[in-house]
Amino acid sequence: MRLKFVFLLTMMLALITSSLHRANAHNGQAVQATIGDGTAASCQTQDAANALSSAVAAGGTIDFNCGPEMVTIVVNTNATDQTVVVNGNGRITLDGEDLRQIFNVYGNGNLTLNDLILIDGNTGSGGGLVIGPQASATINRGMFISNVAANYGGAIYNEGILNLNDSSLGSNIAGNDGGGIYNNGGVVNVMSSYLISNQAFNGGGMMSVGGTVQVEMSALRSNIATGWGGGIYASGGAIQVVNNTFSNNRADQGGGLYKTGTAVLTNNTFSENRADNGGALYNGGGTSAIKNNIFANSLNEAGGGPSLNCDGPTLTSAGRNIISDNSCVPNPSIVGDRHSTDPLLGIWQAQGGPARAYALLPGSPAIDYALDCPTVDQRGWSRPLGAACDVGSIEYGGIIYLPLVVK
Repeated sequence: MRLKFVFLLTMMLALITSSLHRANAHNGQAVQATIGDGTAASCQTQDAANALSSAVAAGGTIDFNCGPEMVTIVVNTNATDQTVVVNGNGRITLDGEDLRQIFNVYGNGNLTLNDLILIDGNTGSGGGLVIGPQASATINRGMFISNVAANYGGAIYNEGILNLNDSSLGSNIAGNDGGGIYNNGGVVNVMSSYLISNQAFNGGGMMSVGGTVQVEMSALRSNIATGWGGGIYASGGAIQVVNNTFSNNRADQGGGLYKTGTAVLTNNTFSENRADNGGALYNGGGTSAIKNNIFANSLNEAGGGPSLNCDGPTLTSAGRNIISDNSCVPNPSIVGDRHSTDPLLGIWQAQGGPARAYALLPGSPAIDYALDCPTVDQRGWSRPLGAACDVGSIEYGGIIYLPLVVK
């Protein structure tokens, strides 16, 4: 278990970049504040925790001056209805001690967290962060690890607006739904991020009830739901999923995705997901537009043998999907879908930068087969790289830029 945690932490630290801002504090006004006097010890006192809570409540920009090393700070619950920016420099971990929620944004509050790690938050809903119905939060290059909610949203509970950019949610747990994120009628935008090894009854990685969800250029892997939607459970509302990889997620129904509302899926790769019904995707109703996706190698959760990639009512195809069995979209296809076709995927691994996905192997039928496509793939690399766009989350091949060496 420890090795798994260390691996997860090491992998996600690659997403963190550094930034350093200096400021001064002024009590009770929305101005700049600095926590610490240049040493780790100065940031690890109750006075420092209280100063952080006061600064968050007042609003403004908050920086840490805790020395050059990684520092873990035990914090209070930090609540605000103001506009707040907290800069962590990639070296600050905020610890809820498995006793309390770490951030709460309410009213018209607007919280931005840059380069911070949040661990061991614990509450009824939103162990790491809760966002009220009129509030918003933006997470840039952040990590939420091992946060717990007894009810909903192990890492994050959202009723307002959540923007998650270049960030990772790992090993978070919800007693009910939404191991990583629970969206209750709000707006969620996930970009270039990872949801890994989160757990819940429904929606291991994320559950959304109503509202609007957009997930792009991201990876959902090894999330577990004992009920429905190992990666994502989208109950009503609208979800758009573009340039993502769903891998090794597990559920009773819908290992990768369970949806009942409006869903648009474009250039995603679903592989090695597990469920008794719908290893990759379970369609519980609503409308869909499915284009340029790979659905492959799904496994049965109970027995380990093959599972249908998709289950439930047949999805509406917008063309050029590749499915390793005879499920998902109508067959025969009039829009170029290929059934019972091996997409020839490589193993799950880094594919350039922090992106992890399944590369297309030489000779893959997905190469140059897409109808049209987004301008970039999961890695942010331009599409197409060949004669035409490729089906799935990443383009075949590509250019790796090496540093220039001058002798």
